[in-house]
Amino acid sequence: MFKAVSGCLVAHGVSGAYQRLSGKLTKALLAMLLTAGAGLVPSGGLLAQEGVERHALEALDDATRSALPSQFPATDATPPPDSGSIIDRTAPDPANTIELLDNKPPLRIGLVAERGASYLQAQIEPFRSYMQDSLSRPVEVIAFNSMTTLMAAHISHQVDYSIYPASIFSMAYASCGCLTPMVAPVSREAPDGVYMVLVVRGASGIKSLADLSGRSMALSSKNGAIPFYMAMNELKKSGLNPERDLASLVGRDNPGDALALLEDGTVDAALVWSTTPYNQSLFTSDGAISAYVQSHNQSRNDRRDEATNPDFLSIWHSPAIPAGPHVIHNEVSKQDRAELINALKDMNKLDPAAYDAVERRYDGGFRSVELKDYEPLIEIATKR
Repeated sequence: MFKAVSGCLVAHGVSGAYQRLSGKLTKALLAMLLTAGAGLVPSGGLLAQEGVERHALEALDDATRSALPSQFPATDATPPPDSGSIIDRTAPDPANTIELLDNKPPLRIGLVAERGASYLQAQIEPFRSYMQDSLSRPVEVIAFNSMTTLMAAHISHQVDYSIYPASIFSMAYASCGCLTPMVAPVSREAPDGVYMVLVVRGASGIKSLADLSGRSMALSSKNGAIPFYMAMNELKKSGLNPERDLASLVGRDNPGDALALLEDGTVDAALVWSTTPYNQSLFTSDGAISAYVQSHNQSRNDRRDEATNPDFLSIWHSPAIPAGPHVIHNEVSKQDRAELINALKDMNKLDPAAYDAVERRYDGGFRSVELKDYEPLIEIATKR
């Protein structure tokens, strides 16, 4: 049970905070947001993040068609039947109190309750308790039923702190400029984050971006998705304008389809995600290529064929993009931000159960991140 001194779990469904999104969040930006989940992260261990984005962004489409109330519903309100809203409040536990310093107001952490508020309550309690003890202030977890309503509440500072996939953070920041990334989880295998890698067939003779002039390329996302625009932008910075210099661009829904087109010779290059930029570890590090190889080798095993790696060679990679950040509203004081960052960075060492409660995908703890770490995504979100 949630035991926050000031009111444990509060949950909201679709709310009027959505209406308070900055005017910068235009229809074009919303259209991009709807497709941002596809292809953002590599297959394999990071695929769950793509699923979170897709689930959250599907909810955005429903929210934009709904008639929304002018303000957040009261937390003790009863939702209309079958509304899909999650409303829950757990009574404080007088027996479980801590000494709070300076009568600080509660820190409000907003999270998406994909499996419902009760499940979130049970899962997140070790994290909430650790944060409350570390900060010597009450901590409330506010559950939302979609990323849309969470983002709107965060932008309007109805919550102080939230956690986003990288592309969703870029959208939120572009809409208001009012959010700051604090930390991001780290994989021991890929401490810097994920990369876009441009892969060709080794026997093709293509050694550089210049060699791709007049050739064809497959993308692991389609026109309209943030990864598509980010790929175009980063390649242009490196000297290749895909829309001008290539004979054709082929969009696919997932990296595996793009790599299949490359392997069978339909296209000359494929742009996919990987946790490594280095050729010597492309087939073993988590990412689209290793997942593709595992899938195809399994098929070969089923046919009793010899398992082999495809003739893939990386000729270019983007800057690393960190995992989705823990984000604070800019109106939270710098001192409070510093205390939060220190508590989060120490969490994996001091309280592994708290870390596991909030981060089950990455095993390396949290590291500090800044806006510049997400510039390739923010640049696209701001331009569009």
